[in-house]
Amino acid sequence: MFEMRAIAAAFVCAALTLFPGPGLAQTVIDTEQLGTRIDRYFTASAQNGVVPGAIIVSRGGERIYEAYYGLADRAAGRGFGENSIFDIGSLTKQFTAAAILVLADRGEIALTDTLDRYFDNVPADKVSITIDQLLSHSSGISDDTGAFDGSDFGPFISEQQVMAMVFASPLTSQPGTRYEYTNAGYSVLAAIIEHVSGQDYETFLRQTLFEPAGMLNTGQRQLAWSEDTAARGYDYRRADPQRADLGHLFLTRWQDEPVSWHLLGNGGIHSTPADMERWHRALQQGRILPPSSLRLYQEPHSPRVSPASPGFTHYGYGWAVGSNPAGAPVLSHNGGNSIFFASIHRYIRDDILIIHMTNEASREIERMGYDVGRMIFDPAFEPAPIPPYAIRLALEFVNSHDIGDAPQLIPYIEARTGKEIEEAWVLNRVGFRLLAEERYDWAVAVLRANTELFPDDGNLHDSLATGYRQAGDHAAAIAEFRRALELAPQDGVCFWCADSAQSLADLGPLPD
Repeated sequence: MFEMRAIAAAFVCAALTLFPGPGLAQTVIDTEQLGTRIDRYFTASAQNGVVPGAIIVSRGGERIYEAYYGLADRAAGRGFGENSIFDIGSLTKQFTAAAILVLADRGEIALTDTLDRYFDNVPADKVSITIDQLLSHSSGISDDTGAFDGSDFGPFISEQQVMAMVFASPLTSQPGTRYEYTNAGYSVLAAIIEHVSGQDYETFLRQTLFEPAGMLNTGQRQLAWSEDTAARGYDYRRADPQRADLGHLFLTRWQDEPVSWHLLGNGGIHSTPADMERWHRALQQGRILPPSSLRLYQEPHSPRVSPASPGFTHYGYGWAVGSNPAGAPVLSHNGGNSIFFASIHRYIRDDILIIHMTNEASREIERMGYDVGRMIFDPAFEPAPIPPYAIRLALEFVNSHDIGDAPQLIPYIEARTGKEIEEAWVLNRVGFRLLAEERYDWAVAVLRANTELFPDDGNLHDSLATGYRQAGDHAAAIAEFRRALELAPQDGVCFWCADSAQSLADLGPLPD
């Protein structure tokens, strides 16, 4: 489903000139042409079966483009709107950073404060870590060394458990010497917010940030949501549409339990496109932070060395900081959990905002907001539409061809996507869906094709053997289970070996 809402007032003048201030270059935007180009990009991508989601572009507080592609609830046929609620993931960090600066403005903390002021028994290697270093991801704390063990989707983790992990984990660099993005550091900031304010994290954000900005549909447990307002999450990697519908994820879970500290401070905030637009306006108008703190909030701090998000050379406080190809300064951040995804791009000088949210994330979709930013400042830039997903193309082919066409499956997918199949799970999941539907000839054909693409993957041979076994070809099944065991990793970690060995024992020797 695609719905575009053209903001008529934005197209009264085809060329809008933005006046950023004395001595700064002017940015001219042909809004009608821009809208046509964004439509072409998003519509062609949607026609390929992806879900671009919601996109809003505003300038000076006026929307110059707004459109919604896809469904918030597929079973109900409900589309997106400006008040649809999405999980915005790591966009949460900008709220945590702003809350810390509110406390600093009140004189209740200083950005130079070290961890030992707020926590007992801080290990010697972490005593000198400052709030500034936590904000700018330069503390040396690393998610990769045990500071963030576990999963956001796992059991509830308390503040005490998170801090124990942080304190026990080795630093990857001396505090203040190197940038390393870390979720754990922002959970530590959330703990500081609670200790100093005497309020829980969400309540403090609601009173100091959300309510002053007019963001009434933003939060976690205190967020009022319903089946009619919250987008459901979908996993495009699932071959079964029913299994792909993952529902409301954390919103449902938080009805019965607190927010896990795996998410507190670093992720888990839910919001709407309209509320994130209000957030930008409140920041632009100085309604959240005074000028001195706003400058600290938005200026570059730690140099980034990651190749991700080219053009963003530094991290500020909860923001990636850089410039677009035209040299315009931009603050940006994205966030997601592989199902929901959101990005925000703020061109401070020109007061341009891009909000992009979707409930079916993929690596390709995640670049779309960045592409829109480049389109604004580079009239010649025309991003290629996102190609169809290989898993859906495989199902499409199987459902529209006879088994005799099976050798054409891989060429069909590669021709439509423009690249080779790079991930072994794609055809594996298609094959198992076909097994569940008892379409054994196609299931075996798809699983066999996958072993030809990835011949050294023992798990895929185990899958093909399962297909042969269910199809009644025990000789072929035994041969493939044996091959799967031959391909067991040398490190001894083999998640398919037990199944292969048990299956061989169950099948027994072949009759003479």
